[in-house]
Amino acid sequence: MTDTAPHIPTLETERLTLRAPGAQDLVSYEAFYAVSDVTVGGYRGGRSAQEVAEILAQDIAHWADKGFGMFLLRRKGEEAVLGGAGLVHPDNWPSHELTWWLMPEARGAGYATEASRAVIDWAYRVLGWLRVETHMRDENTAARAIAQRLGGTIDRRETFPDGVTRDVYVLPKQGADA
Repeated sequence: MTDTAPHIPTLETERLTLRAPGAQDLVSYEAFYAVSDVTVGGYRGGRSAQEVAEILAQDIAHWADKGFGMFLLRRKGEEAVLGGAGLVHPDNWPSHELTWWLMPEARGAGYATEASRAVIDWAYRVLGWLRVETHMRDENTAARAIAQRLGGTIDRRETFPDGVTRDVYVLPKQGADA
């Protein structure tokens, strides 16, 4: 039997290590959803233990199903998970998305931007994507600011399967070969 599992990389930035989630990360997911004040997937915090376990299982399965997914962020040399950043494409969604989440104490330090740059570079350089997109709810001004810091420009406005109309940003290649 041939091993068909995708190669899941670990990405490194100046301050961060980005790795794929595993079953051992349930505690980190529970911690995020217990304190999150942001709307994730249409819900604002307060997920049940079963819902959180399902989200983690979906994030793990996404790598096997699609060959890309969420990375968990840690400061180099530390074990604590600061948040996540990665590429997702839910089956009922019209396109892929760069997305991120951070624990409240990790916000404001540039981690989401730093991790997102690494993920964008990986999507263009390794996956060979022609476009990387992100979208967020209109009221998510912090995410909109990150998209703009990443050089994102609004490509279109689209109504998604959850009934929410969002701006869709295209995020450019970074660096000298962009």
